[in-house]
Amino acid sequence: MFAVVDVETTGVFTAMNHRVAEIGVVRVDAAGRIVDRWETLVNPGRDLGPQRIHGIRAADILDAPTFSQVAPALAEVLQGSIMVAHNLSFDAAFLAHEFRKADLSLPEAFLGGLCTMRLAHDFVIGNARSLAHCCEFLSVANDRAHCAGDDAMAAAGLLGRYIDMDPDRHDWTRALETARSISWPSYAASPRPFSPVIRATGNRVEKHFLSRITSHMPEFTGPEEHDQYLALLSQAMLDLQLSVHETRALLRVADELGISQERCRTLHIYYLEQLVRAAWADGVITAQERGDLYTAADLLAVERDFVDVNLSEPPAPTTDASPAQPPRAIRHGAVIVLTGAMTRERNELAGFLTEMGYNVADRATKKTDLVVAADPDSLSGKAAKARLYGIPVVAEQYLYDVIGVPCL
Repeated sequence: MFAVVDVETTGVFTAMNHRVAEIGVVRVDAAGRIVDRWETLVNPGRDLGPQRIHGIRAADILDAPTFSQVAPALAEVLQGSIMVAHNLSFDAAFLAHEFRKADLSLPEAFLGGLCTMRLAHDFVIGNARSLAHCCEFLSVANDRAHCAGDDAMAAAGLLGRYIDMDPDRHDWTRALETARSISWPSYAASPRPFSPVIRATGNRVEKHFLSRITSHMPEFTGPEEHDQYLALLSQAMLDLQLSVHETRALLRVADELGISQERCRTLHIYYLEQLVRAAWADGVITAQERGDLYTAADLLAVERDFVDVNLSEPPAPTTDASPAQPPRAIRHGAVIVLTGAMTRERNELAGFLTEMGYNVADRATKKTDLVVAADPDSLSGKAAKARLYGIPVVAEQYLYDVIGVPCL
């Protein structure tokens, strides 16, 4: 049996502690026919690196298993086979690295299998050897590039096509003989059972977090509890995004404070009213402000009609002594930490922030005012420390929309 493997990783160097974030395995029989497919996202316990390449969001892997949890089940899938990959040295190095970190090992003979990229020299015309080019040349389906399961399927399709084109090639029989001769170690079952987490296709519609707050919670809250919820909501909405970490924090606070779903909805409307009032402060509503208010309404599960009605005329003066919605901008001189692989070089962004009067630090401490992340659900050490200290973690776009860093 052939085990065609593909991994998506947080970087390209195991020596720099880059980790596997997704793995796909497609088993193929001696005739080149696909037998089955196994895949899962993996929580790497760190930031996801160049997300623009693999497309995995931090939100996708928050509930995914770690590689240590995955390893015993993965080893069971791989046993009795030999590894195949498109760029075998890369995938084999990461697979071996992850098994070592889990205090396990894979047979060297398994890892030294077949490389569909190297084999392409005999089956694909031209110098290009990428998976996409080889698949296009041989009319092999390649549905989602840089999705481990789909890339493994594409490489398995290439292997099947190679076998069809040269069924008597010694590489196939030699590899299968090696697979049969490999002595595999025994692997204890994972102490923490897991279910594979499959990457979302993009068609999944998430329920708003309000729907997960009980409608029948006994109401014993008062202004102090409401202020606590609003303070957390205000911090979470700083970048006009609600990360999974932030929605979970809001759910936890609502539960701990006994705030019902209906009362949360009322607080969301109140918060949006304060945003509208802040937008009217200069007497003019710009297209950008209207768009931001629509975004806020969507995030808070409030109808956009509410925004339209409240923007139709300036609000009446209020004598409410409660503080207005805090501005989204942070004070000059604030300490800002950058984390993750952003769309621009971190040094370039740090230079702009320094020129604008902010202090850019390398690590998050209790004195940090803001952490700006490539992904607001980042699992980087800086983002984790910020959440521990109650420091806002915002998306990169905040730098351009609110602070005013020049766009590209």
